[in-house]
Amino acid sequence: MAVEGAARLRFVHLSDLHIAAETSLLRRLLRDVAAARPKLIVVSGDLIDEVPEPEAMARHVRATAGAMAALRRTAPVFAVQGHSEYHGALVAAVADAGVVWLGNEGRLVAGPPPKKESGGLVLLGVSQQVGEDWGFRAPRSPFAPLPYGGGRLYGAKTGDDTRNDYSHYDPAPAGGLADAGGPLAWSGYDAVCDVWIERRETGAGLVVHSRYPLGEDRMIRLRRAEPVRGMPGSFALVSHGTAFTAGRVDTGVEPEPGRWYRMRVKTAVAPGAVRVWAKVWPADEREPRAWQAWAEDRSRHRVAAGTVGLWSWGGGTVLYRNLRVTAAGGRPLLAAPLAGPRPPPGWRTGARGTRLAMALARAPRRPAGGAVGVLSHSPDVALEAARRGLDFVLAGHTHGGQVRLPFHGAIITRARLGAYYDSGRFAFEGPSRRGWTWLYINPGFGTSILPIRFWCPPRWAVATIR
Repeated sequence: MAVEGAARLRFVHLSDLHIAAETSLLRRLLRDVAAARPKLIVVSGDLIDEVPEPEAMARHVRATAGAMAALRRTAPVFAVQGHSEYHGALVAAVADAGVVWLGNEGRLVAGPPPKKESGGLVLLGVSQQVGEDWGFRAPRSPFAPLPYGGGRLYGAKTGDDTRNDYSHYDPAPAGGLADAGGPLAWSGYDAVCDVWIERRETGAGLVVHSRYPLGEDRMIRLRRAEPVRGMPGSFALVSHGTAFTAGRVDTGVEPEPGRWYRMRVKTAVAPGAVRVWAKVWPADEREPRAWQAWAEDRSRHRVAAGTVGLWSWGGGTVLYRNLRVTAAGGRPLLAAPLAGPRPPPGWRTGARGTRLAMALARAPRRPAGGAVGVLSHSPDVALEAARRGLDFVLAGHTHGGQVRLPFHGAIITRARLGAYYDSGRFAFEGPSRRGWTWLYINPGFGTSILPIRFWCPPRWAVATIR
């Protein structure tokens, strides 16, 4: 999807809509955006008001997808995942509404002006769900060899962690950051692994068909976590970046802390469909004959290939051992005992690079005489964008403070750049053609935590690139 080239590209920038329902304020926004007659609409994440209750969340998804479809009738729409867009059903519904998600990748969204051979705009979209930003200390991964029974097993030890932590099998890619060969090309296989959790609050899971090392929030996961925020305490299948079109996803098996269990996930890829089966049982007992859970994905968003990984969440320790991956024809793909004093070879925590590094590796080259911009949820990416000489960054996340005090400004912005960068336009020195990189922080349209805005009205922006 791309817009026609023009000497001036007029576009609308939205952020932090936090949609829960079709309100009069939202309808007014949609009318005003249409009246602005933009050639392009970009959204800096947090489209939805995320809630734990499944029925309420389903209503929010429908309202969000409806609003995005209305925007798409005005102009092409590009968006990035913020903190709220981790539900596969939401990501798929918004994509079905016509929005193009940019998951740590870039697109040529505007070509050169008519009758000219140079110009245009490459837009890099960085996802809040995968990766870190240069210039800030990344959170320490909890995955490491941990003591157990006089030896060490690979696992994760966390406090009250509410962040998804992953470790994936991703040996050094021969083709660079964007190399999708090797384990990333595995499609249709059988994965078996043992798991042990320390306490009821400990989250654990086995990941298949994962695109995470490439910077994509796309995978199929068999996971269990503490039964809070709408999640079951039993092992269940979860989709990322897509939505299952049929299935019974819950195994019904809730593990006992301190006991080993065996997880098995099998996938099959057919024309037009990805199918997945799962079962979990105590490792010292015989394997059940029947699959306990299954799912099918016939959507256009289905994840047909990817590597295997391990997942942790919540508090306490999770341990893994004896991972085996077998191709559909019986050929062994991976045998990893996950034991020993060192991390297992070929395993990676996190993505292959920063969000922006992954986006640049998976983007077309800068067009001659054209511009390269970044669409991000958080403004923190501006430091790396300036260092790399990019032209501009469009971000949100801060809500402009949401609550501001006269003569003081924003009370809190929740961005690592600092409270000074609350909303508006800023310049960062760098090796771009003009000598700086512009950062525009959109104060957003919705609210989070509390449904209050004070001295900080809802806003959206119209911009022109010359």
